[in-house]
Amino acid sequence: MRLADKVAIVTGAARGIGREIALALVREGAKVTISDLDMDPLNDVVNEIKAAGGEALPCRVDVTNSAEINKMVEATIETFGKIDILVNNAGGSARDRASDFNEAPEEVWKATLERNLHGTLGCTRAVINHMIEQKSGKIVNFASVNGISGQSGFVDYSAAKAGIIGFTKALAKEVNSCGINVNAIAPGVIETRVVEQIPKETITGIIESLNLNRLGQPEDIANAVLYLTSEEASYVQGHILRVCGGGFIS
Repeated sequence: MRLADKVAIVTGAARGIGREIALALVREGAKVTISDLDMDPLNDVVNEIKAAGGEALPCRVDVTNSAEINKMVEATIETFGKIDILVNNAGGSARDRASDFNEAPEEVWKATLERNLHGTLGCTRAVINHMIEQKSGKIVNFASVNGISGQSGFVDYSAAKAGIIGFTKALAKEVNSCGINVNAIAPGVIETRVVEQIPKETITGIIESLNLNRLGQPEDIANAVLYLTSEEASYVQGHILRVCGGGFIS
């Protein structure tokens, strides 16, 4: 097992990509704290983990709320004794459809920045001193191919994800001598509940544009997280790993 005796926090873990990441980490030996806003599906994930013989702690956390983040970190240390891994998966757009920026209400793009960029900074800030003191840690942030190339109709989301890319590279430089690896994953189009709401003709066009001719699966992202959180990636620092099926290469 690549992550035996490791302790991980995964945000946004009730469904989809976050759920699959949590399950993958547990299969490799990690104990996990998983957080989300919706406790019912989160508890379902905990039950699934425990049924497989793993250990999991559920926490209801709004990643824009520093007090809730700090409580999660404290509960993790109290329960498991340490934190080795942080996966900043929570995020997403605050709008229900694509629209030009000149039509975007201020409260919507502010919420998108809070949920993605500020949430990532807040969770990282809450664990970073602990990792510095123990002289080890793995942090995996979630960017997006939209943060690299930009996406019309989602200008605020693209800006937030670009900010996460900059944050990842800068923090990696700051903690280079502390035994902490900081990297990010930039997913392409992954088959989740959100993508299922996109019109079929749009999805068909996306698939045709991908070199691998299929949508990504949550397991594809979980496998990337497993690599970046393992000792196999101990020499990977400040990297933005695209998991996009080859359709967003520039």
